Amino acid sequence: MKIVVDSSLLAEALSDAERAVSGKPVIEILSGLLVQTTDDGISVSGASERATIQSYIPDDQVKIVRAGSVVLPKIALELIRKMNGEIELDVSRNFEITIVNKSEEIEITGFDPDEFPQPPDVDWRETTVLSGKDLKEFIKKTVFSVATEAKVPEITGVNITLLENQIKLMATDRNRVASIQRPMAVKDYGSAIVEARGLIELEKIIFDKDEVQFGFSKLQSGEVFVVFIKTDRFTFYSRVLEGRYPDVERMLEKVVGLSTVRVNKKEFSKSLDLIYTLAKEEKMNQVRLAASKTELTIKGNGKGMGKAKGDVQPLTFEGEPFAVSLNAKYIIDLLKAIDSDVISIEYTGKMTSVIFRGDDSEGSRFIVQPYRTQT
Repeated sequence: MKIVVDSSLLAEALSDAERAVSGKPVIEILSGLLVQTTDDGISVSGASERATIQSYIPDDQVKIVRAGSVVLPKIALELIRKMNGEIELDVSRNFEITIVNKSEEIEITGFDPDEFPQPPDVDWRETTVLSGKDLKEFIKKTVFSVATEAKVPEITGVNITLLENQIKLMATDRNRVASIQRPMAVKDYGSAIVEARGLIELEKIIFDKDEVQFGFSKLQSGEVFVVFIKTDRFTFYSRVLEGRYPDVERMLEKVVGLSTVRVNKKEFSKSLDLIYTLAKEEKMNQVRLAASKTELTIKGNGKGMGKAKGDVQPLTFEGEPFAVSLNAKYIIDLLKAIDSDVISIEYTGKMTSVIFRGDDSEGSRFIVQPYRTQT
């Protein structure tokens, strides 16, 4: 293989594909990046045991002197980032790689591309289209709530449902839930659990302006085995997580708000962040919220370091006064996912879920389980 291409274009394609690569690859070949010529230009692939990202450089931006393929070692990306202008990348039959520009020459050894795993075969006929901006928002509003330990693998991912002309995303670690639901012209494709790590990396390479093809690929049994997302710059594939996702939706249907306080998000965030500075010294990041018609009070204690209190003026209040102890870090995380200037906090009863929402148009809600404390 021999190609001539701008170093910044190649570096960008390599960087996008590298986001699929695991920090601890299960086999050595997965530490590298597959570069191959195609009828439309060149593609660059990075892969882990679960996800693959293929990025593209179109044929009008690359000169293909000799067709072929090679797996570049991890260090190649760092080297190409440090080169300027047009470069020539020449690969011998033994996968010895020479990279040359006007004033520099690098020789490195690559891997056999036949050993690199191919992306899964998918059915491109069943897809829905959404904007990059919307997909980024869906990921942002849910992915932070997944479990980080793999004791229950299915809750280390985000559950995505395309059903009844709606798209729904949900994440939980059993102590909190983040969900978003929007109307969308989709067929009843079903549900799939997508690994959170892949979605986090995917969000970083999506542009707001991207038109995104989004789909599920199924086995003959009807089970979804791959989720795929395609733009004109890259394709993302993720094998779904096995297991049955908790029936959080049914649990949420039983939750009814008894009292609701609405506050300015900026004021509430500022006060909570101050209290959290002390509260994070405690193991559970615990803060106490006490709400009434006249004020919302936030209290927190530091581990042998003191205590802090802040008051926020409610915009509206409905129901009876209430007090509840929550994990401050969970609240801070969800506040970052709410775009509205005003948030509502719904109290549903003693030792039951507390619901946080932004504006109704966001279509999202966030639930935090309270701590058991004495009144």
